[in-house]
Amino acid sequence: MQLKTLFCSFLFLALTACSTTNDYKVMAVDSEKLLYNDAFPSHTEYTIETPEQIYALNDEMKKFIRSHLMYEKDPHARSRKLLKKLFHRSPDSIRYQNGANLTAIQAFNENTANCLSLTILAYALADEANLMVNFQEVLIPEYWIREGDYNMLTGHVNLKVVGDKTTPYKVVWGSLQTTIDFDPYTVKKHFPKNKISKDRVTAMFYNNKGAQALVRNKYNLAYAYFKKSIEQEGSFSSVWGNLGLLYKKVGLNNYAEQAYLAAVNFNRDNYNAWNNLAILENEMGKFDEARKIYGFIHKARMNNPYYHALLGDEAFFNEEYKLAIRHYKKAKSMQPKEHEFYFGLSKSFFKLGNYDLSEHYLSKAKRYAPFKDIKDKYQNKLNLLSSL
Repeated sequence: MQLKTLFCSFLFLALTACSTTNDYKVMAVDSEKLLYNDAFPSHTEYTIETPEQIYALNDEMKKFIRSHLMYEKDPHARSRKLLKKLFHRSPDSIRYQNGANLTAIQAFNENTANCLSLTILAYALADEANLMVNFQEVLIPEYWIREGDYNMLTGHVNLKVVGDKTTPYKVVWGSLQTTIDFDPYTVKKHFPKNKISKDRVTAMFYNNKGAQALVRNKYNLAYAYFKKSIEQEGSFSSVWGNLGLLYKKVGLNNYAEQAYLAAVNFNRDNYNAWNNLAILENEMGKFDEARKIYGFIHKARMNNPYYHALLGDEAFFNEEYKLAIRHYKKAKSMQPKEHEFYFGLSKSFFKLGNYDLSEHYLSKAKRYAPFKDIKDKYQNKLNLLSSL
């Protein structure tokens, strides 16, 4: 089961120490030597967005700020106005699309974004409106989505407006702070959050673009983006895990192993990289090492409902629909308001020819869906089911 990470200044840090996770020893790697340019000879032919282009504003966006925000002297009122205008500046509010890894200008023009590109757009607009903002990584449980032959582990980021750059309101407002987030569930659940740098967010952008290229088997383009991400911030664990998967795809198993080790050295809790390392170790005949890794990551994930849903997705992909139902039901019992678990049950019962239960669970999926466009998709499927 191959996993890769989606999101969600390179230090060239040469790690010299060893560490252990349970009884598995993580040997040191020299990350400076892990960029193998010769394996991807055409990667330099691609034009990669610069950091300046990612956060740039066009004239329409600047006019939007002047027209709607700058007359508000109170930065809290200005930030609330930004939040409202961001989602209601046209008859159709910004639509969520997981794969929409866009620059600020693209997200503004296309009225579409994922959580990362929305955060980038919000940052660019807030900065133009003289607001002080912090990027935040939301520490949600591991969460996967399926894309073709890949299970993609997603992260979550948002933006917190904390003050003003030019007026006397240069204070933190406490409960008046405004959080700009696509997913109200993450805000309501009060998941832990880490303040992260703009460099980290930029590295996430490049990592996402590389992950999309990898899914499309555009390996030179994927390498170009992963390399750019590492150059932006070399301690970003997720990109090392994705680079390892890329190396494995082109047969560079020794490089892949070292990249996975770099990923878990930078973040011991990157179970995604651990899992891919275990797969690789098993394929390389290092069965004892693989067994130890599988043991501790399985134990760590057992209390995560999304892990059980992932197992359901794998069973469904392998046409083992009764097994998929057991996994989805386990996930549902742990988190009964997650729409995707009900959708998993619906499609599994559909495959088994039980249309009544399929319709029942699809109705529940619609009930718990967080966004109107997702509810509409479920309703369309319900319409089709009712015609059978």
